[in-house]
Amino acid sequence: MISRRLQIFTVLLVLAILAMGGYFVHLKRKAEAIATPQVQQALVAPVNGPAETTLLFLPNDEDGTLHATSVTAPQPADPGERARLALHMLIARGLAKDSPHPYGPGADVHDVFLMDPNSAVVNLNQALVAGLHPGIQSEQLTLFSMVLTLKSQLPQLMRVRFLVEGKSAETLAGHVDISGWMDVIEVQQSTPIAH
Repeated sequence: MISRRLQIFTVLLVLAILAMGGYFVHLKRKAEAIATPQVQQALVAPVNGPAETTLLFLPNDEDGTLHATSVTAPQPADPGERARLALHMLIARGLAKDSPHPYGPGADVHDVFLMDPNSAVVNLNQALVAGLHPGIQSEQLTLFSMVLTLKSQLPQLMRVRFLVEGKSAETLAGHVDISGWMDVIEVQQSTPIAH
């Protein structure tokens, strides 16, 4: 027969374990409530340059085309910053609830590096990649819209390379090869554009 002390000790031990489990659940909920929510829109630094018209190529998943849209906004003098700002504006359109080509929360472009007047490297964040809709069309429209938007800002641009979080990637979502340079002329010739 089990002694009375052992029974009391066992009951107290089980109660202590249950209390600790409840406390851990409480702490987890409190930490989730305190955690900052993901940014829902692309962050665009304020620009003090002159207002100029920027041409954005907005992807449309419904008809598989890019729609050329003009936007007037202040522009920085630096070409790399101009290109990055144009991509921020493009992605911000995709973060809108009624977007025909939506991006996931927090989607953004970290940087646009100009290697020379003909070459640009675009560093995408993981949230953009994770939020892509599945399928080759969605992935292709995303990349082509960025390439053509960059070309509108950088007329001499001939090739673009994409990185994800600063690292080379084979594809964004398993379809379009981004391990090397994308030829801007090929993108222009193969992309249906609605005006």
